[in-house]
Amino acid sequence: MNVGPPVLLRCDGFHDIGLGHVARCLALAEELKTRRNCRVTFAMRNGTLGMEVVRREGYPVAAPDEVGERFDYSAWMLDVIGKAGARAVVLDVRDDLPRGALDDARRRGILIVTIDDPSDRRLAADLAFYPPVPQLHRMKWEGFTGKLYSGWEWVVLRKEFADRPPRITGTRPCVLVTMGGSDPGGITLKAVSALDLLVEDFETVVVLGRGFSGDAALNELLAGTRRSCRVLRDVSDMAGVLSQADVAVASFGVTAYELAALGVPAIHVCLTEDHAISAGMFEKEGLAINLGSYSTVSPGDIAVAVQELIHDPGKRDAMGNAGRLRVDGRGSERIVNLIADGCRAGK
Repeated sequence: MNVGPPVLLRCDGFHDIGLGHVARCLALAEELKTRRNCRVTFAMRNGTLGMEVVRREGYPVAAPDEVGERFDYSAWMLDVIGKAGARAVVLDVRDDLPRGALDDARRRGILIVTIDDPSDRRLAADLAFYPPVPQLHRMKWEGFTGKLYSGWEWVVLRKEFADRPPRITGTRPCVLVTMGGSDPGGITLKAVSALDLLVEDFETVVVLGRGFSGDAALNELLAGTRRSCRVLRDVSDMAGVLSQADVAVASFGVTAYELAALGVPAIHVCLTEDHAISAGMFEKEGLAINLGSYSTVSPGDIAVAVQELIHDPGKRDAMGNAGRLRVDGRGSERIVNLIADGCRAGK
């Protein structure tokens, strides 16, 4: 196999923001490494949690020596790009990285790629990718000279979701609770309390991410619930676990797209208003139920939504089919192909 271009991936992952950005970049890294034989390096500024996850997958991480007031973000980025010998830089961050650093790198012939970026950094990109979120239509694109790609086909997921394992359903429904890598809003506890309000017969599975830190509170809650729950942590085969669910209660993020790809009907609880807007698109397209911001959602709201889906297999089937139709799990492959083509063409 020919050696592909060196690529630098810039992302962070820590408790307050979760691991969604890291998960997307790891999905791209796998495609770059296995399909294009690229040397991949991660540039990570914050979060030992995310760095541990990336290093566990075998990728080198470049991190700054200092991050205080004297930290020069632009200089650090350009230095890391040079040391990695990167021909392309992929950005999946929501922080204060100055656009000027990207303009400078682009003038040096580096391919700049942004993933779901709402900031003006997107205007410095050669390639900009977005799911079909409503927020995209509110952005201004004056001065943009790159190429914009938006749609379900550009959703970044790991390869296991492209393989789309068959749904595994039993005679007893399974309701799964998953709130991302760290659950900074503590939504897991609210969801478990909600399911304990129901009298219907179903299995309950709670999936905790690597960064979940509410163990003591969760254990105390589970000790007093009527309903027994199977608790899984830091799952390696997430697609296999998700595919067993008949209904999922999930925080909106990367997991929402994973569930859609597997055809699992979902009930979304959102950490931010931006997430609530995106989740509204899922509800409009018939993929999920959007309960809005976690701060205003009660256990009773979640219980009613779960009860509705448990008693309506026809609606569950329709939601599952709609998800599989829209998200085929091959967005990472498509993006990597365009990155490789851009590097080969010298932009």
